[in-house]
Amino acid sequence: MPNFDPLKTPPHVTLANFYPFKPQEVAAPRWSESNLFLPVTSGRGVVQVGPERFELSQGQVLQIPWASPIHYRADARDPFVLIGLHFKYLPWSDVSTPPLHTYTKLDMSKRSMQAPPVPQPFDEAFVFTPPPQSRIFDTAIAIAKAFEHERLRKSDSDCEARLRALALEFLILVRDLRHGSRVLDTHPQAGVVAELMSFIDLSFAQRLKRSDLAERAGISESSLASAFRAVTGKSPIDYLIDIRLAHARTLLSASRQRVSEVAEHVGIPDVYYFSKLFKRRLGVSPLQYRQQRRL
Repeated sequence: MPNFDPLKTPPHVTLANFYPFKPQEVAAPRWSESNLFLPVTSGRGVVQVGPERFELSQGQVLQIPWASPIHYRADARDPFVLIGLHFKYLPWSDVSTPPLHTYTKLDMSKRSMQAPPVPQPFDEAFVFTPPPQSRIFDTAIAIAKAFEHERLRKSDSDCEARLRALALEFLILVRDLRHGSRVLDTHPQAGVVAELMSFIDLSFAQRLKRSDLAERAGISESSLASAFRAVTGKSPIDYLIDIRLAHARTLLSASRQRVSEVAEHVGIPDVYYFSKLFKRRLGVSPLQYRQQRRL
């Protein structure tokens, strides 16, 4: 909706949790007084939103508009694990309340069971796959953890403030990615940029220079930089760095590799430069990041 103002009615988290489905588990149709986001952390399954059917798998995010009727079915062999983020859009001073979940008066042919009380950021359901360098999943996990902390310590105003800030960051990330996908579809050199992005995604560990990327794209370095920035909001080298650090974050969280090995694996063999770059981009050193993720 064009009248949505994230400063006037920012997102407030009314519920946030992890839900690991069992094989073939079905969650009965229901609707909620909230705008729901469903990042898929693993597995796959099907979510029906009104008359639309979405097949989801790991790494995707489903956005569900206000009060849409929803039906879940997990895969038989690899059931999905979802993070459910329920947002209400309220003035900063208003207190968030849990969303109403109801199983009554369901009509899966409808797109919404109730008109939203205020303008919403999106009025249609859609699925998107954040690129590896995106902070969408990191932010979603942080929201779920902060919500649990806030629920256990109801008087912690600092936690509530952090929760609202994280929700606003998440929403802005979604809107930016949504806008970026539309630019990618309409820019005259969208095909060149999309092909180069795919190449970088697969070849990030190689030694790549600006001249190499421009030669592969078949255009000058300046033309490539201009087109790449118009589509992605950043230069090709910045995109490459983001991809490398995204893979580094995964290795630091999920493996026992030494920092030097992680740096080598993602295409930055100079461990001192890697550590400096990591801290400049993420605010913590690689070792600090690993410790935080394993708390």
